[in-house]
Amino acid sequence: MSVTVAIVLILSGVVVGFINTLSAGGTTISIALFLAMGIDVQSINAVNRIGVLIQNGFGSAMFYKQGYYKLKDILPYSIPVMLGALAGSLTAVNLSERTFSVCLAIVLLIMIVFLFVEKKKTNKQEKPLTLKRFLLFFPAFFGIGFFGGFVQTGTGFLLIAALSLLLGFDLVKTVATRMALMFLYTVVAIIVFFVRGEVELQYWFYGLIHSLGMIFGTWIAGKYALKKGEKMVRIVIVFVIILTALNLFGILDFQQLFSFL
Repeated sequence: MSVTVAIVLILSGVVVGFINTLSAGGTTISIALFLAMGIDVQSINAVNRIGVLIQNGFGSAMFYKQGYYKLKDILPYSIPVMLGALAGSLTAVNLSERTFSVCLAIVLLIMIVFLFVEKKKTNKQEKPLTLKRFLLFFPAFFGIGFFGGFVQTGTGFLLIAALSLLLGFDLVKTVATRMALMFLYTVVAIIVFFVRGEVELQYWFYGLIHSLGMIFGTWIAGKYALKKGEKMVRIVIVFVIILTALNLFGILDFQQLFSFL
């Protein structure tokens, strides 16, 4: 690995970490970068999770220390999310890439409406967890976990929607709790992909170098988000949703950005 590649991996990791902390969708940049490096799609689906694992582990610990979520907030929902991730990871061999990308792009664009309309008109408040609510939301969180185990990219948007719209979390608490849940389900997914043994060792190393930048990006975003609050988070979420949707529709091509590698 050349010095240039290492620098690009770290700098792009900073951008991805910043975006993923405040909203989601930054891993689309990681995918474009790895594709430009000549890594096959199946390996990318595995290696891309190294940075997600480390970034969300670091970020969730940082937000936990700041008091933005408690363990009791995530433990009940971590069960269906982790079970879903196990099922999704084991199913990841038959991905219809084009169809899935278009469907995901449509869902992300619809979420923009939910982010603004739902909060203003219903004024939904966070409610205590009951057995009825847990059973009601179990399928939703299992599905999100399955999606995350299957492809990873875009899962953060689904968790944002579930935590803010279904559970009534404010957006800063949503960001913090999302990172904790993503860390837990990524542990499950990465074990599945690693055990398969089909990814070259050097590709895992690329993911590790990329994650170093993601940690720094997470630190910057965490400090900035805590100061700016919900307004800043909303703006970044909408901005990244639009860019991600354009990329998934094929209107933008992130791979062109890294074609010099």
